[in-house]
Amino acid sequence: MFVENLIISSIVLEIVVIKKQAGKGEVKMRKIFLFLAVFFVFLSISVAAFATTVPTLNIQGTHSSYVWRPEYTSPVVSINIETDERGLSADWWLLCLTPTGWKHYIATGWVDGVATTYTGGLFSFAMPIATTGLDFTQPGTFMFFWGIDRTMDGNITSSNLVYDSLSVSVIPTGKKTVINLFDSFQVVGFDTTAGNVEGFVVDGVVRPIAFSEIESVMEVSDRVGWIGNSVAISAFSSSVWIPNTANNDKAMWALSLFGGKTAWLNLDQVEFVGKTIVRTADDLIQYGNYAKQSISFANKQAYIAFACNLTDGFVAHVNPSDIDKVKWNQDGTNWDQLGAWGALQVDVSGNYFVSITNSSVVGSGLFSAVLKNGTTVWINKDSWVLNGARIVGERIVIN
Repeated sequence: MFVENLIISSIVLEIVVIKKQAGKGEVKMRKIFLFLAVFFVFLSISVAAFATTVPTLNIQGTHSSYVWRPEYTSPVVSINIETDERGLSADWWLLCLTPTGWKHYIATGWVDGVATTYTGGLFSFAMPIATTGLDFTQPGTFMFFWGIDRTMDGNITSSNLVYDSLSVSVIPTGKKTVINLFDSFQVVGFDTTAGNVEGFVVDGVVRPIAFSEIESVMEVSDRVGWIGNSVAISAFSSSVWIPNTANNDKAMWALSLFGGKTAWLNLDQVEFVGKTIVRTADDLIQYGNYAKQSISFANKQAYIAFACNLTDGFVAHVNPSDIDKVKWNQDGTNWDQLGAWGALQVDVSGNYFVSITNSSVVGSGLFSAVLKNGTTVWINKDSWVLNGARIVGERIVIN
């Protein structure tokens, strides 16, 4: 009991001044983030279902994400563990993905980087944690992760991990929404203090949207043919995690309302953080290193650049894992024959591409994705930038 009390005392110890660390290994942090985003979102569900150790986060005394304003004092964040595995060795992870990068918790508060908070035997407890080192006057989303990894080696072992997560989205005065842009997901926080959602336009009219009207929240994207094909969508709550977004995109955000109507975001009411943005003349947000998907032709070869981490530009959304090959279907041949094709590849930025190098891309025709189940999905010819070719009717004609 003395050891447990000593551990808890060291965890809650607060200091008034903490030296912030910044700019340490941006490239390394990006790689760490990509790995962590994957396991925190997609893994450990089955482990959590059967775990006898359950970590829980609370914000302001409830198990709920919060939208915060910078003029408020810092929110109260607390953690607890219920376990019947007392004494079992484990890594304790208390992390926060802030608008400026990852931080982890130590005895004196929050410091930069990803590391364990404690390594040692498990026991049950509940306690508030200090927020020293977290700047809640800064707009953006603070995503907290509290997890126990039964493999005590200082690394995250997803098969032995149970965790909980909640967010605090800080909205500056005068704004109604904050959107934190990441490479493969976004976190959107809404100001719901008035009992509705404001900052949206329905049928050309700016009006509050009652919670009962909202079916879902979505990013509608240049990558996926806009609203009818949106794959970046999530159920509504005050703080929403939207998966399946592109790392480079031109987009708009909307609420899908019951009854079929759409409420579009008023960009004057939103604070964007994370990736650098450009607001276009037609009131869209261009973020990341946005470039439209393109196909380049030269020397009877073709290079297909999806320009993002999604494989879009087809007549329907296609998941990368479903693609067997991308094929050039040439006029004057049996379009079912194999012909010229290339496998899906990914570059160092996480963007998909296909290189067809067998010197058979000639004449006129179309590209298609051949899926592993044998289905063919044709490209949407109007959604690509062509270099060395042009559109004539329903075909691509190579110059």
